[in-house]
Amino acid sequence: MTVLVLVRQWGAAWGIVAYVLWWINTAMAVVVVMGIPYVFVKIQSPGVKAVLPGVLLPLISALTSAAGGGVICQYGALGSRLQVPVIIVSFLEVGLGLTLAITLTDIFMTRLFDQSFPAMEEIYQDMILCGPFGQASFALQALGQAVLRDAFADYDRGTFLTAEAAKPIGFASELAGLLVWGYGTFWWCFAILSISHALISRARHRQHTSFTLAAWSLVFPWGVYTNAAVELGKLMDSPAFKVWSTALLIIVLVIWIVNHYFTVKGLVTGDLLGLNRVYESAPITVNRGRSGPRTNWV
Repeated sequence: MTVLVLVRQWGAAWGIVAYVLWWINTAMAVVVVMGIPYVFVKIQSPGVKAVLPGVLLPLISALTSAAGGGVICQYGALGSRLQVPVIIVSFLEVGLGLTLAITLTDIFMTRLFDQSFPAMEEIYQDMILCGPFGQASFALQALGQAVLRDAFADYDRGTFLTAEAAKPIGFASELAGLLVWGYGTFWWCFAILSISHALISRARHRQHTSFTLAAWSLVFPWGVYTNAAVELGKLMDSPAFKVWSTALLIIVLVIWIVNHYFTVKGLVTGDLLGLNRVYESAPITVNRGRSGPRTNWV
């Protein structure tokens, strides 16, 4: 938002501010991507049967940083000497986060094939599965456009960072973004089917489904998947992608509003904080005159 709004309104100095903040964010993202998977594997290994889509969240930090790098290079009013290191590091982050995301989704699929299904309270996390691929798709598209905007041509070093290499690299990056979005579409559809099947099954057996904060797992992955679709619509000037991305945007807005409503309601009633269970188990003291007070537990 800094480069999209402040650079245009208040000048190129804000592009430098965003540039510095991006490097700080990138350093933290790389530490997270390197450290948390190591903890999962070596220190607190949950086992394949306990792997949830939430294990993908650390990887999304690197992909989000890469997407931010592409946006900064396009709209930050930076010179090629500043843009090229950001582009290269962003591509490295995509390679780091995307390949690990594919690996972990394969592990989760192995768990499902073993008929070890997540609990109903965790079913909304299935939408997280499309998150890394939506974000990676947007990052690859943004980086491809940054490469095509003469950053490599102005830098002109070696055989890779040249004007001759810019067009094939840029178009290949945009094509990769389209391919990755297709893979993300599978997981988006899988999550829709999985969540719908679970909710319909509980309704058929007349089982109550209560709202939990896990429902917020729908918003961010859906949002980045939509953002990638918006970008594809711009790149190809495609009415199909424009209509589809608009429909996705409207639906995620409805989900966001509904989640806000039930979250506020749950906080007011105490359901989300577990206060209703505290009230139910709280002791009640009844005064019985000379025989003394008696404590009843509700």
